[in-house]
Amino acid sequence: MIVSSSFKHGSEIVKKFLPKVSNSPGIYFMYDKNKTVLYIGKAKNLYKRISSYTKQVNMSVRIQRMVSHIDSIDYLTTDHEASALILEANMIKKHKPKYNILLRDDKSYPYILLRKDHNWQQIVKARGNKLPNKGDYFGPFASVDAVHKTLNAMQRAFPLRTCSDNEINNRKRPCIQYQINRCAGPCVKLISKNNYLKIVKDAKLFLLGKNNNLQPKLEKEMELASSNMKYEEAAILRDRIRALNFIQKAEGADFRNIKDADIFAITSIENNNFNKDFINKSNIYFAIQVFFFRSGKNFGNRTHYIKFIDKTSINSILSSFIPQFYVNQTPPPMILVSHLPDDYKLIEKAFFLEHKAKIKIICPIKGENKKAINMGINNAKRSLAKKMSEFTTHSNLLNSLSSSLKMPKIPNRIEIYDNSHLNGSNMIGVMVVSSNLGFEKNQYRKFNLKNNIRLFKSNDDYGMIEEVFYRRFNNITPKKSKYLSLPDLIILDGGKGQVNIACNVLQKLNIKNITVIGVSKGKERNSGNEKIHFSKIKSFIPAGIENNPNFNPLILDKNNPVLYFIQRLRDEAHRFAITSQRKKHLSNVKKSILSDIPGIGPKKRKALMMQFGSVKGISEARLEELKQVKGISSNLSNEIFNYFKSTKNN
Repeated sequence: MIVSSSFKHGSEIVKKFLPKVSNSPGIYFMYDKNKTVLYIGKAKNLYKRISSYTKQVNMSVRIQRMVSHIDSIDYLTTDHEASALILEANMIKKHKPKYNILLRDDKSYPYILLRKDHNWQQIVKARGNKLPNKGDYFGPFASVDAVHKTLNAMQRAFPLRTCSDNEINNRKRPCIQYQINRCAGPCVKLISKNNYLKIVKDAKLFLLGKNNNLQPKLEKEMELASSNMKYEEAAILRDRIRALNFIQKAEGADFRNIKDADIFAITSIENNNFNKDFINKSNIYFAIQVFFFRSGKNFGNRTHYIKFIDKTSINSILSSFIPQFYVNQTPPPMILVSHLPDDYKLIEKAFFLEHKAKIKIICPIKGENKKAINMGINNAKRSLAKKMSEFTTHSNLLNSLSSSLKMPKIPNRIEIYDNSHLNGSNMIGVMVVSSNLGFEKNQYRKFNLKNNIRLFKSNDDYGMIEEVFYRRFNNITPKKSKYLSLPDLIILDGGKGQVNIACNVLQKLNIKNITVIGVSKGKERNSGNEKIHFSKIKSFIPAGIENNPNFNPLILDKNNPVLYFIQRLRDEAHRFAITSQRKKHLSNVKKSILSDIPGIGPKKRKALMMQFGSVKGISEARLEELKQVKGISSNLSNEIFNYFKSTKNN
């Protein structure tokens, strides 16, 4: 319920601002008292649109709540409403306002790149800005996994190189890819330039969907090679034909007439008592399934989840979602939707202005297009059902965990900590977060340990925990903290000592009423013999657990699902710590070796790594190749070449 006085305060600010507003099209920004963007909207007439926020009648609870927090307003004018729509999508993606419908998963989609900037063209995964001079891009693909599957299948039919430029320039004999017929061996000239270019051309035609004549062509080449008694060549062509058959069967023939299109199919959860707990805790209500079709090929699908918004139609969800979706990528000529966006004509006009191409948004009612939409809706429903199933399983485990530890409430946020180092160097601490939705990977944190809280030895686990906890929990304020909230439960990989160190830090920072446990393995370090340790400080022990005899340590039955759950949480923190530490170590190795060479700073080090891919690649580079690197002078090239030459001799 919105307090009328709060809404009145916000609407008064709107009224005072109205004399400054023009009747032009544009976008407007609503800010709270901390200058945080609350909401971004577009308008054909800014004055009329902004003035509507002074009237509470027929206004949704969400927008009423937004108005009650307004402290200031700003706006930008545009030439027309279509330009405003594009600008609105860009600004929403940039600022992520609390009261807008947000595309949460805004990572760029991967492509396949067929390079043309090297004599021996390479086929690789690409992401980010497309550079026309680099080569031909095919996609987008729904996921990196979809790209890898396509590349893996294509390598059997089109044996093009996937290795780096440095590898192909320095190889003396073919790699394993050649041995298993996934590469034609251009590195050691086992294929002529003309024959290699033929494979490149075939691969390009395949990705463009112009491969109807490809199989008959390969069959003729195979027969010719066989008749000329070139049986090895004929066998390779036979294997390519088989691979091509396999790919075409895998693609299926259900949607062969959909050439270049993206499909948006949306569904929602029924808002009833049974689903209310999931909606409230997960903040998920809508699922949008997106399919990519290019040149008649299905490049995969991905589900996007949208939070619950009261009095919001499915059509208006797509009105906001689709423009945001294409902020960083080009739409295809046709966009198929399960529900027409409210302002689909305006979106089409905006896309024409932005991309200089005619794009149609269609809600099909029959035929193959409708069949594709139905498939998308079914997939979206299955994705929502899976989310709800996982939520139910996870919720049950959280219930059992809180019951086993005698916690006063079910933990909404669990933080798990672990440390790692390599023989005392590259010390790192990590925090993993789990909520009622499972692991929250976007909230994981790494702490490169600086040893500046108190000096400790490099293998001092207590010192590492102390620094991590000071850095995590010091200055916890809504403005300063990069963490959403304090945890209900903290799990440490360790015993009583680690728990007491952590709790001492929390006590000094005046943080209380968090359950803190340590999980240690038995004498043999085997999983299944874990002991759960509590602190000596009462404010970090659940009141109910003290009534249990011999609760410290608490030993759960080996077959107890809660024990497996705790192990999974601890193991995820351990995995994250190990992988983070390895990455840091490799980075330091690269830096330390190149830092020994006078005249190489961060920029030149980056230029060398970009050119050669690794320190090994730099060490194996010829002097002429080093001189071609941007920013590396002739004298410095000699320094680098002589440095690695001397280290080899030593």
